[in-house]
Amino acid sequence: MNKNKLSAITIIFAFASIFNISSAKAECDGFYLAGRAGYAEYEIEDDRGGVSADISNYVVDKKRFIASGALGYRHEHFRAELEYIWRDKNSGNLSSFSSAKFESQSYMFVVYYDFFPYSWFTPFVNAGIGWSDSKVRIVNPLMDTNQKVDATNFTWSLGAGISAKVTNRLNIDVGYRYFDMGDLDEFNGKTNVTDQEVYVGVRYVL
Repeated sequence: MNKNKLSAITIIFAFASIFNISSAKAECDGFYLAGRAGYAEYEIEDDRGGVSADISNYVVDKKRFIASGALGYRHEHFRAELEYIWRDKNSGNLSSFSSAKFESQSYMFVVYYDFFPYSWFTPFVNAGIGWSDSKVRIVNPLMDTNQKVDATNFTWSLGAGISAKVTNRLNIDVGYRYFDMGDLDEFNGKTNVTDQEVYVGVRYVL
């Protein structure tokens, strides 16, 4: 009799554990909203031979604040997102009389892979494609000049990070991403703009 009771209790606990795991998976998966903030560090490859005044080095190569918002869907190991990324403007003086400003924003489709999707901590990797809108402005009031360069370029990204589960619906992410944002046709040639970003983010399953 005691053995039968023990077996019944064991079976009940086993079913309860399976039910709890299934419930946790159901809460973790589905549509979610994400927000991220951090900083970006731009870099350039300058293809303009013989140009003495390197505009990009003054303006592009600086750290700036970033913020992004995303709508995503998660199923087990995989997540897919549509993300908008805003980056603060870079500005600097090129001389006593001229100044320049650089700004960019990106629209990305990103796929993530979580190695241990239902654990308290999991590393992840991601890859994305999309496009970036980049603008350079150079103003010289003395010469009455206002030069502009606008570019909409194909953009790709790679990244990695770690995620911590606060609840079944709420996660905190810390990550790194590399972006290649294409070329700027910058007055005397082209510069290729890349971007490295470190961020902290929050995700909430709807």
